[in-house]
Amino acid sequence: MTAAAGNGARAAAESAAARLDASTQAVVLAEARHWGLPLRFDRDRPVLDYPAERLDAARIAKLAGPGLPPAEILPFCDSTNTRILEQAELQLCLSEAQWAGRGRRGRSWYSPFGRHLYLSLRLSAPAKPPASLPLVAALSAYQVLAAQLPGLWVKWPNDLWLDGRKLGGFLAEGRRRGGQQDWVLGMGLNCHLDPGLDASGTCLAEHGQRVDRNALAAAILRQWQVDFPLLASAGFTAFAERWAAADRLCGQTVEVQRDGQCRLGQARGVDHAGRLRVQIAGEERYLDAADVRIRPAP
Repeated sequence: MTAAAGNGARAAAESAAARLDASTQAVVLAEARHWGLPLRFDRDRPVLDYPAERLDAARIAKLAGPGLPPAEILPFCDSTNTRILEQAELQLCLSEAQWAGRGRRGRSWYSPFGRHLYLSLRLSAPAKPPASLPLVAALSAYQVLAAQLPGLWVKWPNDLWLDGRKLGGFLAEGRRRGGQQDWVLGMGLNCHLDPGLDASGTCLAEHGQRVDRNALAAAILRQWQVDFPLLASAGFTAFAERWAAADRLCGQTVEVQRDGQCRLGQARGVDHAGRLRVQIAGEERYLDAADVRIRPAP
C-alpha cells in the first residue's frame, strides 16, 4: 500500500469514528431528553446545564452550621430515600432529579432536573420514629417559609400546601438491612417554575419567591435539628401552637379515604400524638394515617 493510500485509509477510519461518535452522542442526547436531563456535549464530553444554581454540599454544610452529617449530592437517582436505605454510608442525600420519587401508599413520580429540592436524612433513632415525625418535618418547613407566604399551611399528615395546591411532601420510611433497622425521612419541595408540574401542585416561584435551594435546604435542616429532639423529648404537644397556626382542616368537612372506604366527616384538630380527630356519623375517630381531602359541606 502506498503512503497516499495509507493516509486515505486512516482518514476514512477517522471519519467513520467521528460519525460513530456523533451517532452515539445523538443517542445519549435523545435519552437525556426523554428523562428531562439538560445535557449537551462540549468537546465530546457530556455536560449538564443547570436551569438554576446547582446543589452544593459544601455550601449547605456552611449555611446549616455544625451538627449535620456530610451531604452527598447526586445528579440523578431513583429516590433519595432509597439511596440512603440501600447504602449504609449515606447519612444525608440530595439529588437534582429523581425518576422514582415516592410518597405515601406507594405513590411514585418523576421529578425534573435542577428545579426542585429532593432531600433525605437518615434518622438516628434505633426504634421506630413517632408517627407524627413527617407532620413535624412539615411544620419545620412551615416555620422557615411562613413569614414570606401568608397562604402557606400544613395539610395533615405530611404535606405542605400553598393556598389550594400542594407545595411539598414529607415521608418517613424504614427498612431492615443486614439485621439492622434503618429509618429515613425524605422531603420533596417544589421550588422553580416547572412546565411539567401537575395542576394540583404549585411552586415557590409561582408565588414570587426567588429560591436559593442550597440556602433553603440548610434552613430546613437547621430547623429539623431543633425540632426533632424536641419531638423526642416532649412529644407532639410541644408543637401545638405552631400546628394551630398552620392548620386549615379544623372545622372543615373532609373526605377520609382509609382501608378502601370513603367517609365524610368534620375535622376537629389533632390530639396530643398528632392524630387527626374527625367526627364521622356522630362518633369521633382518631386517625394516625389516611388520605384526607377538604369537601364542601353536604
